[in-house]
Amino acid sequence: MKNNNNIKTKAFVFDFDETLAHTDAVVLDGTDDKFAEFKNPESILNGTPLELMDLAKEVYAEGYNVYVLTARPDCIENAIAEFLARYNIIAKTIFCVGKNPDTNIAKAKQSVLMTIIDNHDITYFYDDNEENIELASSLNCRAELV
Repeated sequence: MKNNNNIKTKAFVFDFDETLAHTDAVVLDGTDDKFAEFKNPESILNGTPLELMDLAKEVYAEGYNVYVLTARPDCIENAIAEFLARYNIIAKTIFCVGKNPDTNIAKAKQSVLMTIIDNHDITYFYDDNEENIELASSLNCRAELV
């Protein structure tokens, strides 16, 4: 929420896979459910943190809002929260926009970002997907490809 005390509110929005963490989940082309591995909580819990995890820890410790915005389905939200808790981070919200395999992920992420931007003075967005960054860059946020 916007603050009227001349203190700028900041939001830091991170994609999960290959942004905050590396997992072994892969797309299984030629199968009925090519995203099956992305629904498995173990793929997250066994993940390896990447460099941006340090930034997420730092900004969370400074009191800024940290969000996760991922293409994974909702069923994985608790595993992401547990993974982040290992690094003393509690996300304000974990947005999982991969409910349907036909979802345009970039557009879904853009829609969520608009809501976050509306409630903060400054929003930073980090993602490893160029299309997601391009659409985010059209908004009033600072988007960075990692």
